[in-house]
Amino acid sequence: MVESPGLSIENLSIAFDDGRKVAVSGVSLSVPTGEAVGLVGESGSGKSLTSRAALGLLPKTAKASGRIRLGDLSILDMSPAQLRSVRGAGIAMIFQDPMSSLNPVARVGQSIAQVILSHEAVSADDAESRAVTLMDRVGIRDAKARAGSFPHEFSGGMRQRIMIAMALAAKPRILVADEPTTALDVIVQKNILNLLDQLRREEGMGLLLVSHDLAVVASLCSRIAVMYAGQIVEEGPTKEILVRPRMPYTAGLLASTRRDKSVKRLTSIPGSPPALGDRAASCRFAPRCRLAIDPCRSAPVELIEVGPRHGARCIRTQEMAHV
Repeated sequence: MVESPGLSIENLSIAFDDGRKVAVSGVSLSVPTGEAVGLVGESGSGKSLTSRAALGLLPKTAKASGRIRLGDLSILDMSPAQLRSVRGAGIAMIFQDPMSSLNPVARVGQSIAQVILSHEAVSADDAESRAVTLMDRVGIRDAKARAGSFPHEFSGGMRQRIMIAMALAAKPRILVADEPTTALDVIVQKNILNLLDQLRREEGMGLLLVSHDLAVVASLCSRIAVMYAGQIVEEGPTKEILVRPRMPYTAGLLASTRRDKSVKRLTSIPGSPPALGDRAASCRFAPRCRLAIDPCRSAPVELIEVGPRHGARCIRTQEMAHV
């Protein structure tokens, strides 16, 4: 299958403190238009930094190297003005906390219309009419009346729907959703995920779903990339990742989502990820890994191909195949 031009990240590294603290190391990832790709890992793994780099939204203290391409555009080489023109129309983002992302003193219809006006030469009336249509499309009842409401007048799930409407307003090719359902209850979470999937298929967008929850990502994405301590440690088709994980960290994440009926609790991964600035050149998961041996701790571990479009950063992938 030939992948459609979308988002391509190649050998991305992000450092702070004049390069002394490397938060993301050599990350490569692609999100073709029309497909959903998941990026999953614990807090601090670097997944949110990676996704924000795709929009040129890194902190001023961060220094990025490598390549990020949106179609033919090189994101890391663009000026702030050029980036502003690309955000929304080329690539858009749904943030984790809609209450802090929405303007509290602007009516939601105006916020959505402003996105349209920033990218298209249309009248204010046309933009407001399209904003109402978008609100209706993402499932907000009585959208015309509710367009005049403020963010605090909506529930968390409805605010997230408004954020999705804003993200769709300029018809982006790539949509990045950073923990879009974390603060929502299970039923609302499912509805939001179904909505994202429906919109992706209808619009032909590429979707990068960022989450700490492997089960959430697996429910929506055709491919999954697993991050740990700033590196992608496994990437492959969703079915392969779920059924035959070849990296112990991925297996640990899966186990933590499956309740052990005999002890009536979830399995956890012992230990904690290494702190920024304290990451080994060898396998970064080795201190927490039950399969770790001396070679795991003595040299860098590359992403090894273990199947069609399936790679794992582990020297014991054969042993993992039989676990």
